[in-house]
Amino acid sequence: MIPGPTMVSPRVLRVLAKPVLSHVSGEFVDGFVEALELQKKIFGTEGTPFMLSGSGTLGMEAAISNLIEKGDKVLCVENGFFGEKWEEIVGPHGGVVDRLRFDWGDALDLKMLEEKLSSNDYKAFTVEHVDTSTGIANPLDKVGELAKGTDALYIVDSVCGIGGMPVKMDAWNIDYCLTGSQKAVGAPPGISMFCLNEKAWDVVEKRKTPIDDYYANLKRWKPIMDNPRGYFATPAVGMVLGMLEALRIIDEEGLEARWRRHEVFSEAYMAGLKALNVDWFPAKGSEAHTLTVPVIPESINDSDMRGLMRIKYGVIIAGGLGKLGGKTVRVGHMGCCTNNDLVATMSAMEMSLMELGHAMEAGAGVGATEKVLTTLKTEA
Repeated sequence: MIPGPTMVSPRVLRVLAKPVLSHVSGEFVDGFVEALELQKKIFGTEGTPFMLSGSGTLGMEAAISNLIEKGDKVLCVENGFFGEKWEEIVGPHGGVVDRLRFDWGDALDLKMLEEKLSSNDYKAFTVEHVDTSTGIANPLDKVGELAKGTDALYIVDSVCGIGGMPVKMDAWNIDYCLTGSQKAVGAPPGISMFCLNEKAWDVVEKRKTPIDDYYANLKRWKPIMDNPRGYFATPAVGMVLGMLEALRIIDEEGLEARWRRHEVFSEAYMAGLKALNVDWFPAKGSEAHTLTVPVIPESINDSDMRGLMRIKYGVIIAGGLGKLGGKTVRVGHMGCCTNNDLVATMSAMEMSLMELGHAMEAGAGVGATEKVLTTLKTEA
């Protein structure tokens, strides 16, 4: 129950266990075509999809190396660990970084962002959808309204969002959006997915200087995405077909239903924490639906609690990241996670806290979690 890599459906695992196909075989090419079409669907775009071997970080670097030229100004909006990664990528590619920083876990201030965008000539600005260090979710739709009034490219990292929370690239004026395979999409690590709209691709085409990457040069990859029978570099054949199965599972569940399920999981886990007198880190009202970041009670040692959960109760959660290490833990509840997984995790946390001396009423957290989960309606 960590915030990635997440558990994977047996359906996906069965696909990954099949014999390896040739990258030019009809079965693989047809599967790749279908996967790219389903990718566009979960991104909410008619733009160009890319599915490459690599992690979400490849999608970040591809954005900068293809869209930014030397001297271009880029505004990096930061309210967590992963938001701060963008500046580490922009600089080496010759971009000039400006930062709009908020305290970790604080909500993005839209007025401050609007003032920033209107006061400088930015080529692009970057926003985290969900920062998994803090559990904060930024309002992509409201930021998209601000993007209407600027020529700056709106770049979104939705590694921990897509597949679990709404993303509507075209409706929300997002020019470039990326995700990874190992979070809410529900596949193993190894695939980087991103999409560019027409505005972003026009910027790639009209660059004044050559793209300074070889593998991440999207001009080399676009013919393959248009016709996967072509060749530039060997795709991760098994992973692409595993991704196809994961995308089919999302399509069968339906995006609206999947988004609602993740929203209820988030509400249920926070209700359980509240019943245990345990707070959570991100600003209230801006919590992600794909993970929860509880604040460890002062009397409890983080590693002791996680150790009990893992060894005695068989549930693995993640520790705090960066400067939140030892102060928070991170509970992932996304992808193919079920009601039973959520209840078991709350139970393990509750019993571990109780054993370590945290004052609570036995069963309070589990009961509160279950009560919210019953509001999730499913077809019989």
